[in-house]
Amino acid sequence: MIRVERDRVAYYQFLGLKDFPGLLHFVSGREGGGSVGGQAALNLGFMDEDRVDSVLTNRMLLAGAIGCEVDAFTFGEQKHTTHVEVVSAEQRGAGAREKVTRLPATDALITREPGICLTVLAADCVPVLLYDPREQVIAAVHAGWRGTVGRIAAGTVERMRDEFGCDPRNVLVGIGPSIGPCCFEVGEEVVGAAREGLGDLQGLVVNGERDGKYLLNLWEANRRQLEEIGVRTSNIETAAVCTVCHHDRFFSYRGDRGNTGRFGAGIMLKTEIGC
Repeated sequence: MIRVERDRVAYYQFLGLKDFPGLLHFVSGREGGGSVGGQAALNLGFMDEDRVDSVLTNRMLLAGAIGCEVDAFTFGEQKHTTHVEVVSAEQRGAGAREKVTRLPATDALITREPGICLTVLAADCVPVLLYDPREQVIAAVHAGWRGTVGRIAAGTVERMRDEFGCDPRNVLVGIGPSIGPCCFEVGEEVVGAAREGLGDLQGLVVNGERDGKYLLNLWEANRRQLEEIGVRTSNIETAAVCTVCHHDRFFSYRGDRGNTGRFGAGIMLKTEIGC
């Protein structure tokens, strides 16, 4: 990823996605907003610890920096499901200004409609952005450990194929900042769920420093399932930035001991109207 700063708002872009003239995408950081405390500064998530007007201001600042309307941002409710929603023009702006209008129980979003900025929020979970330049289809995925072992990233590519005829070999992927294999300590229950959902855990799980604890590699788990569904290895870009180690740059639930905000990852097909 590369860092971009406009109007004092910093965001990041994947090298493999940044040069398409009809595509807009971003991964936001903490820099440039008006929130305070654990949510300082560019918190994009509506939460009890932050003011609604501060979050809206932050979203407007980000929209201005990336060249988008705030009403283009479209969110799912993110309940750690494997539900993939194909977003229509009528659903544009879901969750952009009010939490209650988010698309219910949705953790992955797909569209072919221009002017819809599919956006997921994270604070250790894995944000994944996808783009098929041939079929002009985009997707944004929120993959926590439950979504990862439920193969939500692979399921999103399957839905892109089934709904729009996308060939997985043409899909470009950016795996964003999240808790890294250095810091994601889990217990037997999570390892068992990972084994059931992902199969072979060779290279995905190593012993932790404490008895009964393990370190799980979510980046590799998402990359492997994408490759298994047919995405080319050369088309997958992993930021490899641990949000816990770099919680000065990205919000991290573990790194900030629960008192934190949310950064966003979004992708949009450009249009002459609005964004």
